[in-house]
Amino acid sequence: MSHSRNLWVIRPEPNFINRLDAFIDSGMVAIGWPAVGNLGGGLNRTDLSERLTSTYVHYLDEQKSDLAVAAGVLDRFVNQIQESDIILVPNEDDVYLAQVMGPYEYHPELSENTPEAGYPHWHRVVYLNDAEPICKIKDLPLGVRRSIDCRLTVFSIHSAAPAMWNFLRQRHHIAGMDEQRRQAV
Repeated sequence: MSHSRNLWVIRPEPNFINRLDAFIDSGMVAIGWPAVGNLGGGLNRTDLSERLTSTYVHYLDEQKSDLAVAAGVLDRFVNQIQESDIILVPNEDDVYLAQVMGPYEYHPELSENTPEAGYPHWHRVVYLNDAEPICKIKDLPLGVRRSIDCRLTVFSIHSAAPAMWNFLRQRHHIAGMDEQRRQAV
């Protein structure tokens, strides 16, 4: 397996609600920010910042650092995550593993800021290991555990990637990725 695939962490709590079951049932990962609308069409980080500023003035007005963090999350999710990248989804004490199947999608039916919606920004994925956790967070390599401690919603684990690839290889998760992906298509 090529290590040119990126390793990402995406928390299953868009709009501050745990949606792991919806992630697995729908074969996706998602983020919130429902009021920003469709982010497809080549919006860059500056465009994303402007969209956030115009729609979340009350939330981001006083903290420019919050705006930069939010724009970074949107940019990573919309522009940087690519097909075949690997996603770690930490949930409570467990970690789920998914492989990205396609580009960013916008689901307007989920763009309301309600408990039933609020997560319109998606990437289709296939959950590996029969959609069961691959391990407990405490069993991950130390560098990966430290990375997961970051509270961002979407982030890369570049610095801990070699340790994570070794962990996945030793646990035989790598060998089945492409086969499970082909079966999901």
